[in-house]
Formats: sequence, C-alpha cells, structure tokens
Amino acid sequence: YEQRSVHIMHVSARESVATVRVAQAAGTAVTAEVSPHHLCLTDDTVRTLDTNRKMNPPLRSEDDRQALLEGLRDGTIACIATDHAPHARHEKETPFEEAPFGVTGLETAFAALYTFLVEPGELELGLVLERMSAGPARIFGLPVPRIEEGERANLVLLDLDATWRVTESAFRSKSANSWLLGRMLRGAIVKTIADGRVVHAA
Repeated sequence: YEQRSVHIMHVSARESVATVRVAQAAGTAVTAEVSPHHLCLTDDTVRTLDTNRKMNPPLRSEDDRQALLEGLRDGTIACIATDHAPHARHEKETPFEEAPFGVTGLETAFAALYTFLVEPGELELGLVLERMSAGPARIFGLPVPRIEEGERANLVLLDLDATWRVTESAFRSKSANSWLLGRMLRGAIVKTIADGRVVHAA
C-alpha cells in the first residue's frame, strides 16, 4: 500500500497535541497547525458573549493553551495558520447562540502573536516566524523561503516597535469580525515582497 500523509487543521485541545505527538513518534506522516486565537485566548473570554469570540473549534482551557504552546516549541505543531473566517457585520450582530462561527485573522496574526506571546516571553520570535513561513512550506512541499543571491525575494519587513490599534477602518478585508477590535497591538508588517514584487506596503 502507498503511505499517505495527513495534516490536522485547527488543533485546539491538549489531547489532540498528545495524539499527534504519539503518531509522529510511531513514524506516521502527520503534521498539524494551530491558530493565533487558540494560542492567545481561553474559554474565559467567551463569557463576554462577544460573537467575535465565537469560533470553531471553540476556545478551550489554559491547560489546553499551554499544550498548544508546548507543541509549537517541541515541533509537534509545525505551522501557525490564521484560520481567517470573515463574516458580514449583520451575521455577527445576532444573539451569541445564533451567530456563525469564525473570526478574521489574516491582518492581525503576526501582531497578535508578537503582542500576546513573544513580548511576554511565552514564545521566541524566531520560532513564531519559522512556524509562519518555513514550517508551512515544508509541510506542503513548497520551496523554503531563503535569502540568497539569485533567489526570488520572498520577504516581510517588520517594525517591532510600532504600536497600532485594531479598528474596523484599518482592515483591508471587507469583514472586521475580529476578537482584537479596540486592542492596542505591537509589531507591524511594513512591507511584503512576494516572488520579487512588492505586494503590500504600509
């Protein structure tokens, strides 16, 4: 038989991290990813009944969050993915039980991780950057980005001293269902170069 690989999306529970770790140790070709909101938040935040904090899988306990962080540190989880799930304002402006699952994450992913995890010392900056770039590339068989003469430039320029407030008007996305609305974040993406072209400049 032909062995196939499996990628587990949106890991959120400590039992899932443990299962992936055991499978990898047994030689199974399994990889996993985690989202910024599951790394930064716990189920305590859902008590506000803010529909921008309603997501699937749901937020879990501090023990689960710590297991996710440990999974990133030891390599069990090789990828951080935004789980970007935009919704129109009217969809989220409903009672919590009726609101759709999902939050935006694309435009705030790095700054959220830097503010809530890197600056407090829970994760190293280099680890976060690797899990958002080279880690995913390896999983899906893509060229690992590198800075080298003759290579097409794939770079992100970061300003780690920049502070900015998350507001609806700042989003380029048509949706702003973010759990970070109103929060001050540290760390900004100043420029993005993809395949040698500037595709974003602040």
